[in-house]
This record gives sequence, C-alpha cells and structure tokens, in this order.
Amino acid sequence: MALPGARSAAAVLDHDGRVVVAVERETETVGGILDAVLEAARPHGIPASKIDHVMFAVTDLRALAAATGYWRGWPGRLAKVAAVRLGAATTSVPPLALWPPEMRERVVVASTCLSGGAMLDGSDYEPLDIEGMLAFARRISGTVGAVAITGVFSSVTPRHELAAAEVIREEMGASGAILLSHEYGGLGLVERENATILQAALTAPVAEEAAKLLAVVNERGLSRAEVFLARSDGTIATLDNAVTHPLSLLGATDATSVVGAAVLSGERDALVGLTKADGNVRAVCALTDSRPRMTVGHTEVAGVPTGLSVPALVPIHASVEEAIDRAKDAPGDLPLLLVGPGTRAFVNSLSPRIVGTALAGTVRVESPADAEAAAAVGAAAAPVVGEARRIVPLNSPRLEEIRTAVREAARASAMRAGADPAKVGLVWTEEKPLAYLSEPTVVMRVRAGGPPRVGWMAGKAKVAVSARQDAR
Repeated sequence: MALPGARSAAAVLDHDGRVVVAVERETETVGGILDAVLEAARPHGIPASKIDHVMFAVTDLRALAAATGYWRGWPGRLAKVAAVRLGAATTSVPPLALWPPEMRERVVVASTCLSGGAMLDGSDYEPLDIEGMLAFARRISGTVGAVAITGVFSSVTPRHELAAAEVIREEMGASGAILLSHEYGGLGLVERENATILQAALTAPVAEEAAKLLAVVNERGLSRAEVFLARSDGTIATLDNAVTHPLSLLGATDATSVVGAAVLSGERDALVGLTKADGNVRAVCALTDSRPRMTVGHTEVAGVPTGLSVPALVPIHASVEEAIDRAKDAPGDLPLLLVGPGTRAFVNSLSPRIVGTALAGTVRVESPADAEAAAAVGAAAAPVVGEARRIVPLNSPRLEEIRTAVREAARASAMRAGADPAKVGLVWTEEKPLAYLSEPTVVMRVRAGGPPRVGWMAGKAKVAVSARQDAR
C-alpha cells in the first residue's frame, strides 16, 4: 500500500497471543511478505485455511501527513468533495479558509454554509435550512464522489447532520459517500470540518488500495479470514470501517510497533526506540499502559490543520539520550525497548556493556525477541476499539440518560469497527470540564473495545503484516 523496496515484516500469532513465527524480508509487494510468513507457518501446523484474521499495518498515509505536497502523487485518485457547513453565523472563518490553495482547488468542487447546528444545551443553533440543503444537493448531484457535512456542536447532538445527510442521499442516491463530522470527534468546528473533508477526499484511493489488499488475501487461500487494518492509536478496524475513516490509519505502523514492543517484552510502561533499516533510531515514543502516547492538539495533514491524534514521536536530533528525555512525561528512568528493521544493526553498534544495562535516562536497553517484526506483532495483538464523545451540561436533568447513551454509542462504534459483540466492554470513561462557560459542562469520552470478531468457521491463528509495499 505504499512505496516498494522497503523492509516488511509479518507474524503469526495463536489465539493465546503467542508468536508462532515472525519473518522480515525486503520485498517489492505485500504478497511477497504474506507468502513468506504463510510458508514459515506451515511446519507449525498452520495452513492458510486455519487462519481467521489478517491484519495489515501500512505506511502510505504517514507520508501524506509528513509532506505537505505528497498528495500530488495521487493524481486523479482523491475524491471530488462537496463541503457543507451547518451554521450560517460562523463565516468569520469560512469553510476551507486554512487550506493550501492548490489542495483546496484539487479536492473541493463546491461548498456551502447553511443555517443549522446545535447549542450546548442541545437546542437548535439555527433552524436547519432544508430548502437550501435540497438546492445544494441538486447542484452537486453527479459531480462529486463524496460529501462532507459539519454542524456547529454536532458533538452535542448530530440531528442536523443526520437530517442533512438524508436530504443528500435522497437526491444523490448511492452515487457517493456521505461523511458526518460527529463521527470523527474533535470539538473545534474548523479542525473537525477539515478532518471530515480530508476523510471524504481519501475514501476513493483508500478504497482502491483496500480492494488490492483483499485480492492479495483471497489469492492466497485466506478468503475465510477477515481483514483488518491497524489504526493510529494501536487498535485495528475492519477493512470496510477503515475505508470510511482513512485518517485513522495515520501513523499505524508506529503505533503497532509500540504495541508490539509491549507484547514482546511484557512491559506496560517504557520508552520505545523505533529503528530504520540502516540501523539508526529514527524516533522514540513513550509506552503507557501498553499503548503509545498520543499527541494532543493540532496535527497537519497535507498542510491542513486538524485535531487528529497520532503517536507522539520524538525524532532523533542531537542524540538518542536527548530524545529519551523529551519523550518522557514524568521524571524517572524507564526501560528502552528497541524495535524495527534496524534493531540488530543498532544493538551491534552499541558498546557490549550498554546492551542489557542502560543509557542515560533508562533503567536498561533491551531488544526483545522478534523485535524486527514488532509492528506486525502489535497489529496481530491489537484490540478493536470504538469511541463516543458528547458535550454535556452537568445540570442537565437527563445527565444519567446521556451517560448511558454515550456508553452504548461507544459499544456500537466498537462493533461497527469489527469487535466481537459478545466480548465488547468499556475500556475507559473520561469527563473533562470545559472552561469559560456560564454553566458547568464536560466533554464526555467513552472508549469500548474487545477482540476482533470471528467468522462462522473459527480458525486457530491470525497473521499480521507490516508493509510499505504495493499491494500485489
């Protein structure tokens, strides 16, 4: 799904989470590394017919985030998008105002700002302009591949976004994707809107690449296995879910490398050094409670500001020790776990007295077994997680009812992402106060998750691939 010529890794795990086999290869295709791991698994009594999950961690979208002009390499593949903002009184910062002009002209065919949206108490910010919505739908019908709809405070109630989507769907039929901003989280109107439009633009190329991955899997006798893609928070989602949430794939290989380091070492809290194939450490990320530490604040994607969270990587500048200090969020030394394709080369470059002991800021330096395949191991071991968030006034007479609804929405989100319905549970709940409001109000966030669902014929293992290759 990305650039050929880089090293890829794959692993097979049994249903107890044990690594059965791990391989690493320099191969031009995803199919090549998949063939290698399936061949390595056969002597262990695991033929392709016994594998019920295939997880991929791919890096193509990381390049999109890293380089403002990278999207130019996708000519004709980004979907043409129509953008709708529900909140006519919000035009002091109009839709797309912060986009690079060339990106805006390439992606967005039409945009409009209509009356609608919600207040913090759930009442209407403005009445929804149904007639204006219908006129816009007729104008764009047949000219766009996706529509992105963003309403003021849709995190409080999405009813205007849902109603607008109904109007669009009735006019356009099934000819394009409709994405609603409340499904992608975030409080800020502009950043949430930007993320929704970018998601809409990426649905076409990501769907194309997903179809290639599915073909690779089916060609190798894995047609009964469900395919999952790794996400930026170290979780996984079904292929269909990932196609409609493409920005959730940003930094997926970094996230699963950190999760894989936790699985392989048994550590829950540590620092993880991510190595390159040339043997250098490219970045350090904190491992907290077996998950990567995530960024807080702005993330630019193709030069567009969004509120997305990605793994909080600290790049190596002066030295590894400096990055170790910057990656910590609290005083105290932690283990440094080295993973990635250059692990062996980096360890060999260290003085023998350092390996197994410590660098400054660490209690020891460790390279766990199968460290080169950590990203694949992390993808295979990752849970399926869904999230729901809501802005809630604490004096609402329906407070407990709302809390229950948000918990149920998180469970439903996890199941849509591919979690086993019988095993979905709450992962954590957070209520964070919002400042500068006339009445006490919180942002309620709930995450629910569980293991990936199993098809009608349960197998005995799952395979995961971490790749930067074309899906052939």
